[in-house]
Amino acid sequence: MKQLDIRDVGSKNAGTLNTYSQLGPWWALLVFVFDAGKGALAVLLPSWIGVADWAVYVTGVLVIVGHNWTVLMKFRGGKGAASLMGICLATVPVAGMLAVIPGVILLYFSKNAIAGLVLGFATLNILVLAAWILGVDWLVASPGWEQFVLCLPLTLFVAAVYGITIRDQLLRAIRQRSLRHAFYGP
Repeated sequence: MKQLDIRDVGSKNAGTLNTYSQLGPWWALLVFVFDAGKGALAVLLPSWIGVADWAVYVTGVLVIVGHNWTVLMKFRGGKGAASLMGICLATVPVAGMLAVIPGVILLYFSKNAIAGLVLGFATLNILVLAAWILGVDWLVASPGWEQFVLCLPLTLFVAAVYGITIRDQLLRAIRQRSLRHAFYGP
């Protein structure tokens, strides 16, 4: 494989979607597994050693911040979606797996990864909120408001970061009337 800095091609993002569009599905899968695994381990390791719940949730936030603005890549990381998926699958595994289903179905039929992510994360938040309101403990790892407090702000944070980082692409796409440019780069 030739040497390529993924941050210099396509959408110029070091994430799964740009890797997929520039290098193909196998490299994208590798990036996704690494990023999601990083998110999952960031919340699982502290919880395994008995760290307080609030500290586990803070590590979730910090792994997203570290992923998006990594010092090792001159503060040009990914957008945090795969890491957020790992965090959610680790903290609310049943709801996380159920939320993936509609996202993957929409992705398959629409070929739009962003729409699939939005639907998946929206479904996750709805499931976690419903579990909290209805007291359906099996849907979340443990009863209580903590999962919702983690899922909703992190999802909104990742969505805001993504919106800000693709602002120029989105404006160009609106001018050209082609949303493909907004999500896959020029």
